[in-house]
Amino acid sequence: MRRFLLGLLITAGCGALLFRLIPWESTRAALQAANPWFIALAVTCLVISIAAKAVRWRLLLPEESSVTTPGLYRILNISFLLNNVLPARLGDVARVTMTARQPGMRFGHVVSSMLTERVTDTVTLLLGFVLVSPFLPVPERYESWLHTAWTVLVILMGVAIAMAVFHSRIGRLFGARGLAGHLPANRRIRDEAHSFSEGLRQLFRRDHVVGIWGWSWTAWITAFAINYLLMRALSIDAPMPVAVLLTCTTNLAMLIPSSPGYIGVFHLAATASLLPFGVGESRAFSFAILAHLVNVVPVSLIGAALLFASRDSLSFSLRGLRTAAVVENREV
Repeated sequence: MRRFLLGLLITAGCGALLFRLIPWESTRAALQAANPWFIALAVTCLVISIAAKAVRWRLLLPEESSVTTPGLYRILNISFLLNNVLPARLGDVARVTMTARQPGMRFGHVVSSMLTERVTDTVTLLLGFVLVSPFLPVPERYESWLHTAWTVLVILMGVAIAMAVFHSRIGRLFGARGLAGHLPANRRIRDEAHSFSEGLRQLFRRDHVVGIWGWSWTAWITAFAINYLLMRALSIDAPMPVAVLLTCTTNLAMLIPSSPGYIGVFHLAATASLLPFGVGESRAFSFAILAHLVNVVPVSLIGAALLFASRDSLSFSLRGLRTAAVVENREV
């Protein structure tokens, strides 16, 4: 509850700041003049990006499980829908619940797969930014920011390399001879710890590495294309590196507590990211509004359709939400 109230407060602060600084009439005019064909292409890229994440997620899960890539695509869209309309990222809780109840799946498998997702997403996103950063038309007063980004990337890449080198030891840490062996004599707890270690090892399997990182790049390159196409839709003359920067800043902003759907923090991050490149306030804010709508509305509609089309998915989602509600009440 406290996190939810903090999110509402941050959203209100971002909204008040934007309301005070942005000329709304010119913003509305820019949105009305947006090119619908570029918007349609951006929505297509969004669907492709989520599909690529579903394929990658399947590679991160045990091969012996019966879960399918279309099933994971359905779960992803439903979880995005719930994150867009409910507080405290309850969609992630529902995602774990729905997946863990699939035949051949365990809670540890799902959690470890989502953890490795975060690692690959972070490395891919920042690496993409650093690769294009030399081509950013950045004013001199912002060059120190680029040096900071390079430093963060080096640290993250060091962590990733360390995980790759010592992955066998990490697996043993959670395996039967490690943490699982020192847990209470509860078979279910030990099994979950073992399944967690098995899930972590999926990232370093030789037959999966190329596929996992290949689909990660596919997902994020299409995400970069979304922002580039939306800039073109609003006649914003900015190169692809700016679209990559927008993807990085808006995704980082979504880590900040906010209202459901990341309202406010997303808009402020997108607007502020465009201003240094000579984009006017109204046009930058019109991009923020359009980008938010494109990233939220289509996936929410798809998620809602898939949620109500499958009785099992609806049941699992409701169970996951009840579990999350219990956790929230305990924290309060």
